[in-house]
Amino acid sequence: MLALGISTEGQYARARSRRRLDGSAISYGLLQIGNNPTREEISRFEEISLSFRTSNGTTRRTFRRRMRDVDATTLELIQQWHSWDAELRVQDRAASNCLTSAELAEPLFRAFPHATLEASDRLLYVLKISLSRGRAYIIEPNGELLQYICPPLVVCLSSLQPYRCPLRRLIAARAKKSFQQSGLPQRCSGYQMDRISCIHPEADALCKRDSRFHICTRSIFDPSADVDVLRTMNILNKAYFPREKLVEGASAAFQSVKPGGLWIVGRTSENETNDVTFFRRIDRRWEVVARLGTGSEIEQLAAESTCQRALA
Repeated sequence: MLALGISTEGQYARARSRRRLDGSAISYGLLQIGNNPTREEISRFEEISLSFRTSNGTTRRTFRRRMRDVDATTLELIQQWHSWDAELRVQDRAASNCLTSAELAEPLFRAFPHATLEASDRLLYVLKISLSRGRAYIIEPNGELLQYICPPLVVCLSSLQPYRCPLRRLIAARAKKSFQQSGLPQRCSGYQMDRISCIHPEADALCKRDSRFHICTRSIFDPSADVDVLRTMNILNKAYFPREKLVEGASAAFQSVKPGGLWIVGRTSENETNDVTFFRRIDRRWEVVARLGTGSEIEQLAAESTCQRALA
């Protein structure tokens, strides 16, 4: 089972009880849970999220209290600059499953009851197209292929993860060809299509009960306007993007944050510590107001290039 894949709740439960999940190919369809999830279902969602990889290669290794020190520094800074009744507009982009956004919302709303927090990501759900005999495709909303389930196999269809196993390579190639020839999902009559949320159930619950917390689809490269606090953690990394795209992301941040506003950028290292730079926009430039760890790896790039591009 472990060498082939995990595609059912029963298989997952047995593998988990034996502590044999590492290295297993797990269907993203198991992210699907009900409206009132049990503790076990939430644990399953969190564990599968850690192995989730999008079609462009970015991972979603979000876990509880990952941003605790980032949240504390953020609140310290904005409390220096704003009164408790300020109507702050806060955005957390590339928020993955939005759990860390929800964790920021609790102390933020307590300190600034009139603040709003928008959590966003480019991918908030995937689609499962179920075929006959237990076969299924997991795809992104734009049609990019992620997985093919052909019991007992779960095969990754991302070109960024080539298989050394000839059988998996063959099945992946045939699955891609079949998908392209069938026209799915454009012509999917006769098949069942399910939308599977990638939003953490606790973030989803907060969104439903508190109108100050909002979840939406947004790219880090799309400028917004009049943002008081912008966080772009674990996305503007040299491992993910070339210099040109990093400059574009920094430019979008500069255009989004109002003068006097705060931009938080950095990454979580392999030892789970955060290397972060806190920028404050001072008219036509960034000013570094705080750092955690070694700071962001794009700190110098942002300081040198953002203003020229944003004002060109």
